[in-house]
Amino acid sequence: MSDQIFGRLCEHYEAGTIYPGVYSEHVKNNSFYPREWSTDDYFGPKTFFDPATIDRHENVPFPWEPVDGDGVAFEQRDGGVAAVETTDYQRVVLEDVRGGISQKIVLPDFRTLEYDLSFSVRGEGLEALSAAITTMDGECLAAAEVSVGDGWERHEVAVELSEDSGDQYVAGSVANVETPYGEYVLEFTAEGSGHVDLDWITLRAGDAINGKFNPSTVALMREQNTTWLKWPGGNFTSQYNWRDGVGPLDERPMRFNHAWGGVDPNYFGTDEYLELCEVADLTPRLTVGWWDNPGEWASERQILPEDAADWVEYCNGSVETEMGALRAENGNPEPYDIEHWEVGNEVWGPWQRGHTADPSEYASGSDERIGFNAYYDAMTAVDDSITVLADGMDPGYDEANTPDPDEWNGTLFAESGDRLDGLDLHRYNWGIEEQAERDAWYEANDAGPIDYNEVLVMFPTQFGELMDELSTDAAEAGIKDFRINVGEYGLFPTVDEGAPYPGPETMPGGSYVAGMLNSFIRQSETVVEASQTWVPVRLFPPEFTESPPDPNPLAPAGSVFGLYSAVFETAAEWHAVDIDVGGAGRTIPDTGPRIRHMADVPYVDAAAMQNERSKELCLFLTNRNLRKYSETTVKLPQWYAGKPVAITRHRATASERPLPHEFQESWEEPDVYEVAQSIERVDRDGTLSIEVGPASVVRLLVDNDHGRPDVIGDNGVWSGFGGDEDECRPGRRRERGRGRSPFDGDDEAWPRDG
Repeated sequence: MSDQIFGRLCEHYEAGTIYPGVYSEHVKNNSFYPREWSTDDYFGPKTFFDPATIDRHENVPFPWEPVDGDGVAFEQRDGGVAAVETTDYQRVVLEDVRGGISQKIVLPDFRTLEYDLSFSVRGEGLEALSAAITTMDGECLAAAEVSVGDGWERHEVAVELSEDSGDQYVAGSVANVETPYGEYVLEFTAEGSGHVDLDWITLRAGDAINGKFNPSTVALMREQNTTWLKWPGGNFTSQYNWRDGVGPLDERPMRFNHAWGGVDPNYFGTDEYLELCEVADLTPRLTVGWWDNPGEWASERQILPEDAADWVEYCNGSVETEMGALRAENGNPEPYDIEHWEVGNEVWGPWQRGHTADPSEYASGSDERIGFNAYYDAMTAVDDSITVLADGMDPGYDEANTPDPDEWNGTLFAESGDRLDGLDLHRYNWGIEEQAERDAWYEANDAGPIDYNEVLVMFPTQFGELMDELSTDAAEAGIKDFRINVGEYGLFPTVDEGAPYPGPETMPGGSYVAGMLNSFIRQSETVVEASQTWVPVRLFPPEFTESPPDPNPLAPAGSVFGLYSAVFETAAEWHAVDIDVGGAGRTIPDTGPRIRHMADVPYVDAAAMQNERSKELCLFLTNRNLRKYSETTVKLPQWYAGKPVAITRHRATASERPLPHEFQESWEEPDVYEVAQSIERVDRDGTLSIEVGPASVVRLLVDNDHGRPDVIGDNGVWSGFGGDEDECRPGRRRERGRGRSPFDGDDEAWPRDG
């Protein structure tokens, strides 16, 4: 078993996943993106607040607001300190009056009241500029005053809030959550007559790791034993040219985020990503965009094979190479030695920049396009030790305006076979998106919304079969050592208005994640990497928006992820064990474009692993029946008769049936599920009887021949905001094999559920 099934997708969703979810930057539109785009609903800079609450001025770029009155004027001018083609600077002109600019911001005041503020200023006729952080009502909580000269001067100011603002940020597109973050206003003002110029404003938390990274995100990734981080995405990949994100920050261009809207300042680039991987103990994996033919309007986004090769050389080349020397110039003389690479992201999808519906065009190229083979050859010519995955298709994909997955994958096998180190493919379950089609599904299957949700949650059993079919196709095509990376997966379906939603905030969503992880374990000969969408479960609050859903750190999807990954924290080697599952079940009917008919699917899904160094056994169970508990009998080899078992149960707290799909709303402790641990014994006949509640997930660790089971101290629940303050300090990376601790558990019998 590879521990690389515990990856996360790291993508530049403008809503805050990167800034400040990963990279501690709390100001939007730092370098005053040109005014003609500053109010654009899609391309313009974003804010964490309702845009309707932002005061507008034609010469102040969104989301900056004027602090003005009679005698105050504003100008947005070309050039400045961050003087690249995509930025301006802000001028405030005063005539015997006080004025300036401000921005509503969100700060992690639950964690720290100290912040590092940097900005560049110059002016004429004015002696001083005041920088302040205030409450939403204008009460000053921290302030600094700097002198204003006639030449640009950069100021780096440490500010400490006298107290928190008292205004908690409430957000969440599926369910509004009172987050632990506080609402504030950052304000720059001057008084008198003259003008003041401002540029390149940054604000980072004082406890940011290495002055850059959000410690809460790093803690959560480490706590849940995340093993690798996919970057730069996602749909964002197709438009990303790595050169935009290296070198001094003030020389990096701001770019439209064509995938998700907003503007990316490119502060989080290759070197920062690899530094984060070092800090959070993650394996890096880089995805090269496939957009060799952008229009003139996006010519700077072009990504050719030579660009991909240069990126490999930047990461892995010696300082004797051109790109290795550039890396050294940027402060990193030692090669990063990045092994894992991919070319393209969902390039078969019409929503993707540079997409194609022709699998041969992607594989071998055409008169208009350069194919995967040329990228592979260019990249491996720089470093022949790297692994390069091609962009495959989920065999169960069947949607309008997309290629046939069998034809797509088969073409890659035929035309790129000798270069095919493996396929990256994605699996999302969107359900049935149109109400009329859902109504027809209900009628045809004598079903309702709970049946619909059960089918969605039970799909992972089918996914395992799809992976098996794909592996068989690869073998028949002569592909040796075939490997699959499930680079993105998640359940985000459309449901009826007011109907239960089985997303990652809910226990049914947690059961879905358990089912996917079970399928990876069962298919472990070929599924060697997987990456759950969002980092780690989209920690920072979203922008003010309708979608997508936004679970908080303690959502069941993340907690279940931690329940599984904790087992791999030890130094032990695990091997998948064959397992038979029977009992009550249901038929999965054709459901939307991505789920096909499948008869007699058991409600209980299971996977098992055995430890290489002993006879210790680990089993994972989940009950996808949303109406009833399951009285489950586990039959083990006779060796385990009478042996103790450490059992960890994740179960929903709700007792109603069908199970309410309640959203996790607390940022401090679980409020839709509970976790219980106990020590029990296998019966003398080699069986163990347990009850598994609706959407519950159970982990069993059976005796390792020491007379007691090994017990993993981590039960999957994040220790939260009150955890070990030393957890994220550089140099305190957890060594695999050091995470086991003696169990000091609860032997109380598990209460009957039903």
